[in-house]
Amino acid sequence: GPGVAAVIPLPPPLAFREESMRGLVRACLVVVSVLLAVVGWWLLAPRSLGGRDTYLVVSGPSMWPRLVTGDLVVLRTSRHYRVGEIAGYRTPQLIAPIVHQIIGVGGGRFRFKGVNNRFVDPSQPTAGEIVGRAWLDLGRTGTLMRFVQRPYTGGSALFAAGAFAWWPRRRRRRWRRSDAC
Repeated sequence: GPGVAAVIPLPPPLAFREESMRGLVRACLVVVSVLLAVVGWWLLAPRSLGGRDTYLVVSGPSMWPRLVTGDLVVLRTSRHYRVGEIAGYRTPQLIAPIVHQIIGVGGGRFRFKGVNNRFVDPSQPTAGEIVGRAWLDLGRTGTLMRFVQRPYTGGSALFAAGAFAWWPRRRRRRWRRSDAC
């Protein structure tokens, strides 16, 4: 009828669309980050924190040249262990597991030997005493881990990282269309 004005919706200003797009991108990045953290935890969480893996830093020459002192090895439990695999097992005499190669199986017990050793290990663990097979060798990362685990070096590195993260940054002014007029 007469006197009725039609209302035509106007598109939102360009700056509003850019801000909402930035918010959407940030939300997607948060979701992807959380998913990566969950998958990473599921794949690599240490047994001491509820995961299925044991992390071990190699010490000694018994597995040279396959593994050297300072290598970080991830041991993962398995239902079956075979001759030729590198695995870790516990003995009452040592605190840390021993990582050697399985050279034989018999009577429900496994025989191990270090690749560089001339003798067979005296212990013959059962499958229940095996911590896991070598699933991942992260090379000399173990040397770095031991360095960071020291209170004075690890604490200093943590402090430096925190200071860097919280250091005030100079904000740059973003150019917008409205600034050009």
